[in-house]
Amino acid sequence: MDEGIILTDRLDGYEQFFQIFPREEFIEFGLKNIISVDGAVAVNEWKTLVDRVHRQSPDLYVRDFGRNGNGNSHLSQLYKDVFGITVNYDTTNNHQPTRLIQKLTGHRKNKTIFNYQVSHVFGHTKNVFCFTAPWNIVFIPKIIDPFTGHEAKGDYVEEFSKRFRMTFFRKFEEEITEYNQEIDRIRPEIERWIELAVPDKHKRKYLKEFEEIRIEYLVRDLISPNGRIAG
Repeated sequence: MDEGIILTDRLDGYEQFFQIFPREEFIEFGLKNIISVDGAVAVNEWKTLVDRVHRQSPDLYVRDFGRNGNGNSHLSQLYKDVFGITVNYDTTNNHQPTRLIQKLTGHRKNKTIFNYQVSHVFGHTKNVFCFTAPWNIVFIPKIIDPFTGHEAKGDYVEEFSKRFRMTFFRKFEEEITEYNQEIDRIRPEIERWIELAVPDKHKRKYLKEFEEIRIEYLVRDLISPNGRIAG
């Protein structure tokens, strides 16, 4: 069977791009132009969100689980049994975070800012503590988004993603530490529920949504030759 021409040379589209545009300047541009919630505003909004979770508020949202929400039935039951919450699913998978960051920053897409989109810094979008957490949501220039998206791969994507997450971990470390404490408290019950209710092949996907946000490995990987943390 003729498989045609097979090339063995490694070709990276981002590497070609950075042959023309300086890599470090591009990364700095990206990080500098990301818009996040002001620290003091984020503190108050985060406290409100945690209180709503504790009070089992009816207006708590997460993103659909799986293609076309095919994992929503398990997730909904988990929230009912473990959290005592009837969770809601975002109508567009990003409407509630967009609505929130516009309210908290005063910016409006296509009115005060253009060619920006809303992105989650740390993921965990099926986790009720994280989907609308003010420390997890940013406006990111669309030109930078390919370096944070799931579709892109490679060293350049990995480097930018690490520095992206490190930047906002530093800014919101206190709130993220509080999140870790909240999830640590309830995670044993989550793990027991998933072990009993979720098929083996899907367990890891559900557990991953309720992990702590730990980025010590980023500090290790970002150490520069002079011993200082890059970025």
